[in-house]
Amino acid sequence: MILTDTSYVRCPTAFSDPVFRQPTATERAEAVRLTGLEPPVLVAFEADGGGTEPVSCLLAAGAWAVRQGHVPR
Repeated sequence: MILTDTSYVRCPTAFSDPVFRQPTATERAEAVRLTGLEPPVLVAFEADGGGTEPVSCLLAAGAWAVRQGHVPR
């Protein structure tokens, strides 16, 4: 998945094994408060950030797309 027009990112710089879920009402309010508007795309997931517990991650963006094959970073 590729996110474009990203307006908010809350996750570690390196993570693995994401488990996607619906954003909570609190996470949605956080994104609105920090970006100033309701993001068209809001992605929430738990992932292994290298610690003893999974980390909660949140991404807000303008759009998303699926790209098959190699995705450059």
